Amino acid sequence: MQTQSTYDPHTAELPPVAQASPSFDTMQHVLRFLRAARQRKQHIVTSLFVAAALGAVYYFTATRIYQASASLLVTSASPDVLSASPTGTANVGAHLSTYERLLESAVVLERAAELISILPPEHRIDFADAPRHEWPDIIADNLSAKGILRTEIIEVRYKSKSPEAAVATVDAVVQAYMEFMDKHHRDVSVEVLEILDDERREVESQLVTKQKELLALKHEMKDLGLREGTEVVHPAVQRVMELNKMILEVQEQRLLLESTFAAIQTAAREGRDLRQFLLTLDPNVGRSLMMNAMGLDPQANQTVNLIERKLLDDRARLQTLAQHYGPNHPEIVELQRRIGEGEAYVVAYQAKANARLEDLNDSQIGPMLTNIIQQRLGESRMHERQLLDEYQRSEAQAVALNDRMAELQVAENELARLRSLNETLLDRISNVDINQGQAQTRVAVVSSPKLPQEPVSPNLLTTIAICFAGGLGIGMSMVYVLDLLDDRFRSPEELQEQLGAPVLAMVRRFSPLAESGKDAIHTHADPEAVECEAFRTLRAALAFTGQDLERLAITSSEPGDGKTTVISNLSVAYAQAGKRTLVIDADLRKPGLTKLLDLRQSDGLSTLLRGDDDIAEAATAMIVEPGIDNLYVIPSGPRPSDPAELLSSSRMQEFVAWCEQNFDQVFIDCPPIMAASDAAIIGRLLDGIMLVVQPEKNHRRVVLRAAENLRSLRANLVGIVANRVGDDAEGYYGYGYGYGDGLSCDEVACVE
Repeated sequence: MQTQSTYDPHTAELPPVAQASPSFDTMQHVLRFLRAARQRKQHIVTSLFVAAALGAVYYFTATRIYQASASLLVTSASPDVLSASPTGTANVGAHLSTYERLLESAVVLERAAELISILPPEHRIDFADAPRHEWPDIIADNLSAKGILRTEIIEVRYKSKSPEAAVATVDAVVQAYMEFMDKHHRDVSVEVLEILDDERREVESQLVTKQKELLALKHEMKDLGLREGTEVVHPAVQRVMELNKMILEVQEQRLLLESTFAAIQTAAREGRDLRQFLLTLDPNVGRSLMMNAMGLDPQANQTVNLIERKLLDDRARLQTLAQHYGPNHPEIVELQRRIGEGEAYVVAYQAKANARLEDLNDSQIGPMLTNIIQQRLGESRMHERQLLDEYQRSEAQAVALNDRMAELQVAENELARLRSLNETLLDRISNVDINQGQAQTRVAVVSSPKLPQEPVSPNLLTTIAICFAGGLGIGMSMVYVLDLLDDRFRSPEELQEQLGAPVLAMVRRFSPLAESGKDAIHTHADPEAVECEAFRTLRAALAFTGQDLERLAITSSEPGDGKTTVISNLSVAYAQAGKRTLVIDADLRKPGLTKLLDLRQSDGLSTLLRGDDDIAEAATAMIVEPGIDNLYVIPSGPRPSDPAELLSSSRMQEFVAWCEQNFDQVFIDCPPIMAASDAAIIGRLLDGIMLVVQPEKNHRRVVLRAAENLRSLRANLVGIVANRVGDDAEGYYGYGYGYGDGLSCDEVACVE
């Protein structure tokens, strides 16, 4: 009994191609294109040869063009009088593009054409057949001016048919440009000087007028020289601030008196004690009134306060001395005596005051408090009205003064501005006067044009590079287009890399034998033939895959690819090796194996899957022996209406398990994967599935989609069998395949 394979199609990981990264895919496409370029290298060589021929014709027939160049240095000669800040080299660098454009301006080109018109005829070769008014345009077409980065240098270049004409034209353009720059800047200096002088006179007139207005305004407002922002404040403003502070204090005092008066009236109506208001009214006044009412001398109260402070000092001194002397020390005894006498006096005074205070009554205190508060309220209200009147007058004066001071500040600011402007104009006029005879921007010739010895066009190296790049690009483009149009696999490496599975065998095309029966199988009818060696090679390749492939399915991408003949010959090769081999025709739609062995009238797989009998008994009854040792066949049986449902049933799984237990090798012939999903369903139940590809027939995209469909259903694609590889396919599938490397079946013998 055979052990069951450990491969689980439901948990197996996808093959490497399905998990490939984008960079890996890109590399594969590049490698594939390079292989296609190698195979079609004759197209690339032809393109390079044609490009080289065209380049040679161009190089030897093209007109020679010479180029002369000169370098101009543009610098600033003085500060820019039109700017608020001096400018120099940085300003020229910032406007270098402007000076470049001036070289190609109509004024400069027209002057250059005038200078060229007086030159000898050999220097006017570029203008020989052109009218005079077109000369500036011809110069512009061949002239280029470009500033050198991070410098103040402009490089002027001109291309001509003659080296002498190129030098002469560059000289004419440079001379015209320098004349324009010199005249332009001289005219500007004169105009600027006139404008600045007129503006200076106007500013001086405004300055004198503004000074007179400022003096009159100061005299009118009696300016003391005090301004906002200094630590000293104008007296009028100080008075307003002091009056405001006094008003607030008086109002606060009035409100306090009014609230006290209301509280006294309420307390009198309710019969409460009014003595508490004596000290609330005014501590000094209340204490004096209370002492007089009690018949006590106010000086006695001061004496009591002095005695209490003296008691505090004596107690502190006694505490300090007690730490150093005993209780009988003279000083301690004296301090104790004084403390006792002072405490006795204070107690006696307080007792007398309390006794007198008890004698006072509300009938005496109420009228007295009312009269005092009413008198003080009247004084406070009159004082408040006086302060408010004075505050309003002072505030009006301060506001008027502030407006005048604002006018004064505006006048002073305007005067300062006019003075600054006048000084700036004087400075600018002085600068213009100093440099009036000079141009503000200087142009100097750093490098004069030299007579060119070699033409710049056509250039040999440039021509070679362009021809090589063009020829190579056209050749590679042709290879790419032809490769797209030829949608076939062109090498075993390409087939293996794009499908992500090894090419297990290459099967050649060979002649058919019998139409049906066991004699139609080449490995049985003629086992010593060279072509049959490929199936034994395929058998060995399956053995060395590293997987237990005891249950194996075979399918193809399209009908007619020869999968039935491949599986029949492979099963015979296994049987000849002494293995009990079972071949099952699971193509329930168009059974090729059943037709090949002439078993179309027999019951088979469809009968077994639709029945309810025991799997072992039913399968044993369906087995047919075709007359080849160790080879057993189960035909497809009658065609069912629902092949996919039968193949995905639980009886199919039980049947596959029974086959594995009773045979050494099990092969299942499946329908083409692109025609039906039956192959993928069966492939999930087995250890693996092989894909038969006919390179000269199958389109690349169809085969790739077939492999992708198998992997999407997690079937284990163990390898590829390339079928019908011809011996005459030199450079493609024909190279490197000799004895035993490939077999094929004839188109007649390849039955589906």
